[in-house]
Amino acid sequence: MQFTTTTLITLLAAAASAAPAPAAGKLAAVSKMAEGSQWTIVDFKRTCNDADTSCAVSFAIDAGSGSATACAYKVAAGKQASRAPQTGATCGDYTVTSGWSGQFGEGQGFTTLAVVNNVKRLIAWPAYTDKQLVNGKAVSPDQSYTPARLG
Repeated sequence: MQFTTTTLITLLAAAASAAPAPAAGKLAAVSKMAEGSQWTIVDFKRTCNDADTSCAVSFAIDAGSGSATACAYKVAAGKQASRAPQTGATCGDYTVTSGWSGQFGEGQGFTTLAVVNNVKRLIAWPAYTDKQLVNGKAVSPDQSYTPARLG
């Protein structure tokens, strides 16, 4: 038994010393997540006309400061406004952009927002499936996201 234990310890020590070392000059990874911060997107709603040439989007950003920041914008497109990008709505201290993806196939689309607090230099990426955004109803329950630091 002693021989087996000694052999096992020797093998483990050899394996540990053979592990690759970090590349010279490479810094350790740092978390970009904002500690102690969480944003809730409240009552997110997208309402599109029957022809899907125009959509109205509304929601509020609750960053935990005691009052939420209202946000509303329109997306207009010749067709499929529900899938059209939005390139920079200003909502108080925030700028909001959005894009749609169908990468998982028809019926599996989703919209991702980039919500940037320009003062605190934080960003969050709320996302909603097409199935959540039907009939102009607010998404329920509200969804929360941890923002990341920019820079």
